[in-house]
Amino acid sequence: MTRIAALSALRSPNFALFWSAQVISGFGDKITFFALAFVTWELTRSALFTVFAVVISTVPYALFGFVGGAIADALGHRRAMVASDLIRVAAIGLVPVSLALGAPLAVPYALVFLAALCSAVFSPARMGIVPDLVPASRLGASNSLVYASDRTVEIAGSLIAGVLVAVLGTAAFYVDAATFALSAILLMRIDLPDPPARSLRPGTILAEAVDGVRFLTSNVYLRANTIFSLLAQLCIPVLNGLTPVLIFREFARGPEELGVAEAALAAGAVLAGLALTPLFGRLRKGRLVIVGFAAYGLNLVAIAFAPTFEVSLIFFLIAGVTNVIFFVPNVTISQELAPPPLRARVFGARMALLNLTWLPIVVATGLLAEGLDVRLLIGIAGAFTIVVALGGTLSRSVRDVP
Repeated sequence: MTRIAALSALRSPNFALFWSAQVISGFGDKITFFALAFVTWELTRSALFTVFAVVISTVPYALFGFVGGAIADALGHRRAMVASDLIRVAAIGLVPVSLALGAPLAVPYALVFLAALCSAVFSPARMGIVPDLVPASRLGASNSLVYASDRTVEIAGSLIAGVLVAVLGTAAFYVDAATFALSAILLMRIDLPDPPARSLRPGTILAEAVDGVRFLTSNVYLRANTIFSLLAQLCIPVLNGLTPVLIFREFARGPEELGVAEAALAAGAVLAGLALTPLFGRLRKGRLVIVGFAAYGLNLVAIAFAPTFEVSLIFFLIAGVTNVIFFVPNVTISQELAPPPLRARVFGARMALLNLTWLPIVVATGLLAEGLDVRLLIGIAGAFTIVVALGGTLSRSVRDVP
């Protein structure tokens, strides 16, 4: 019944437009990462510089995430998403132009950085708008549907991205820019009144961002869940940063195989999003989060011991499954506990804190990967998450979130 309720959300024209926009833009999301990582590897043959492809998409959330949610709340969620998409069209579209003109690698990195700044506004707005598009009773199931559909698109998007980068090279960035344009058009058609835009003066935005942080730290369940999740998710930037190096260096494969690995992870998320949807309405969300992180950490250890690329694909698939188990209830917890006027700010604060913790891990991982086996680093990260998950079982504020 929960799964049917989630699918029935697509009968709403507004939710269907939102969902369609995310599906279309999702096809291009992987292209920028794949193209930037592969171009960097081809030019430098450096694990550290290749990891910077992940850093570029992480730094803006760390530096801008706190105010990104405040900007989204001030502009209105739909308006903020459209504006972010339009700026990303221009930024990503200029990346292949800069490379064709022989610009240094710093120029396309700066353009991708600008696009990621827009994502720091878009992402909390996207999380914040869903409760306005579906009834409260369908919120958890609808989050599962959105997440599962995102991962479905990633399957095709990852495979297509690998092929496009291999065939088109830097011109593949144009495809990504086009998906942002189509997403903006669809979002403009959503019949949802935008609230009057509030002041975007730096002082006002900073004060509103502080309000989001204050609520996040004052709510006992949100505070405990955030601290626990920040620690448990430290393994994710390790896997994200080292996956290209694992594929390119350890398995001696190319961008097509990187696409296959990402598609396997996405396929696992799709399977979990569809098969496990009923659990998100029946089981305590806190316990699901703990189980998901423990299983994810165990799977990273398995990836570290995978003897071949083909075997590793099995564990990338399982990683997608375990990711859903902790991600969906985590999002729902924040949506349910945060009041609507503060919703995007709370998500922005969580994303900023997450990326502030991820950034040094990504940089340190890249440095260590220059001289150490990437399998060892991935295995250590997985073991750490298992320990954190076990610790979470001892906290009622983490474990007993209904």
